[in-house]
Amino acid sequence: MTSAAIPCKKSNVRLKIFAVLWLLVLLNFIDRAALSISMPFISEEFQLSPEAQGWLLGSFFWTYLLFQIPGGWLLDKFGARKIVGGAGALWGGFQLLGGFAMSGAFLTFTRLGLGATEAPVFPAAAKLNSRWLPSKERARGATFIDAAGPFGSAVGGIIVTGLIGITGGWRWAFVITGGLTIVVAVLYYLYLRDTPEEHPQVNDAERAYIQHDADVADTSDDRALPRANDYLRSGSFWALWLGRLGWATVWWGIISWTPSYLSTAMNFNLASLGWGTFAVYAMGVLGQLVAGWATDRFRANATNYNVVMKTILAISGIGTVAAILTLPMIENGYVALAALGIAVFFNQFGGIYWAFPAWLAPKQQVGTVGGVMNVASSLGGGFAPVVMGYTIAATGGYAGAFIFLAAAGGLYLAGSLAINFNRPLAIARDEGINGAQS
Repeated sequence: MTSAAIPCKKSNVRLKIFAVLWLLVLLNFIDRAALSISMPFISEEFQLSPEAQGWLLGSFFWTYLLFQIPGGWLLDKFGARKIVGGAGALWGGFQLLGGFAMSGAFLTFTRLGLGATEAPVFPAAAKLNSRWLPSKERARGATFIDAAGPFGSAVGGIIVTGLIGITGGWRWAFVITGGLTIVVAVLYYLYLRDTPEEHPQVNDAERAYIQHDADVADTSDDRALPRANDYLRSGSFWALWLGRLGWATVWWGIISWTPSYLSTAMNFNLASLGWGTFAVYAMGVLGQLVAGWATDRFRANATNYNVVMKTILAISGIGTVAAILTLPMIENGYVALAALGIAVFFNQFGGIYWAFPAWLAPKQQVGTVGGVMNVASSLGGGFAPVVMGYTIAATGGYAGAFIFLAAAGGLYLAGSLAINFNRPLAIARDEGINGAQS
């Protein structure tokens, strides 16, 4: 046999690309978790009320929200390598600066900067998902990256509580995690390329593997792209947006207030607090991996994607709401950990949402659509800590806050079940397709 007749073994650069991105997202969530884990100590040092704590916990999300659509547009225009590489270095700087805060106001300023600079990360993941993975791997790719969120929150609890115990205060946790983020952002920029064609280590076999199957929204460059009005007329687009809003409200409500809940209501000490939050958020990692595996497996053998996706999302929404509704009746701390872990497990099935832009939007618009979807996440993250803070202050307990999260879980369930997975989110009117179909 000649060498030309020997099949070329495909390279696996796409796996390395997602590994580096996973590490950056992991640090993203460790940086976010540093505040909620440190809040019992920060609130005591700065004399913060529950309402003030809620505003501080939610401040990150207001700039995170404002920069979602601009960040998605920049990703589509300049690519994920430049935008996220630069943004990662900046958010590491803001995290580091938080360690020098002398007041709640200054710490809020650093959180606003953190939110603005972290905004492009998840839209970038969706963009890279559409460029670097074949359709049959995209649910696993999306949930693999999104699983770095609960895992970062889980290990963040141990890391931050460990640093507090070692250094005797919360400030070094911010300085060290911020510095590490800057280093990884540089590594991300050096290794990443925006497309397989640009990466020198990708061979022809891997390029062919990535490009061999298509999604329902895969579009050639000369086809008219949907405009903003086409998306605004789409029922599926609004269902996706509202479902994501409900999902994010639950997730960020749990992320923001679980450490304080375990510390003040369940009397966990510092060491138990770190391991307790690890146990809760680690269940989210398991949920992400289960959802990604199940979605890709069942989609590969299905022609009606609605049946597959709505079954998985219904299990997610119902399981989330049921677990949260048990929390107001629980008095034992370890039982509360179990209920929180179950809620997070089912809630984190929602990580497959990051496959939706790659499946249901044209490749040229995945970054923008992902950014718009993440506006909903930002709203949920911004409102949840504040609403829960006021509810806790008004009632003197957490029961009302958990009822609020259960209602948000109901919105997640309803929105998820209203998405049409058999058609693109929107179709340009000048394609001659009735707008109602979108």
